Amino acid sequence: MSKSFTFPLMAALPVLLASCGNDLDRYSRTTYSSYEQCLIANRVLIDRGLSNPCVYRTGGGYYGPYVRVVSGTTRYVGYDRLGKVSGSGLTYDSKRGSYGSFKAPVSRGGFMSGSRSGSFGG
Repeated sequence: MSKSFTFPLMAALPVLLASCGNDLDRYSRTTYSSYEQCLIANRVLIDRGLSNPCVYRTGGGYYGPYVRVVSGTTRYVGYDRLGKVSGSGLTYDSKRGSYGSFKAPVSRGGFMSGSRSGSFGG
């Protein structure tokens, strides 16, 4: 006697996984040829509280922070001391001209592996 089972959840698994995808897929980053260029370009963000906005890019150069614009609000996400995506970010509301903070999206395991961040005084 054999029994067969149906798993409706298994059929929906690809859709479910896609909906839990990495929020960072919606962000963009700028590449800089040097750490100093990255710091200069992101000085305002550093002054407003975004720590470690630059991270070493495997293969050379540096990535700036993750950036996403949604309804007039720009979100910036930097890196932690290990070069992984930071757990907090900086927002800029262009309508109000004000800065704030938010809980940054968490990357999937290994997303930032192999990266390292520099350090800066400030």
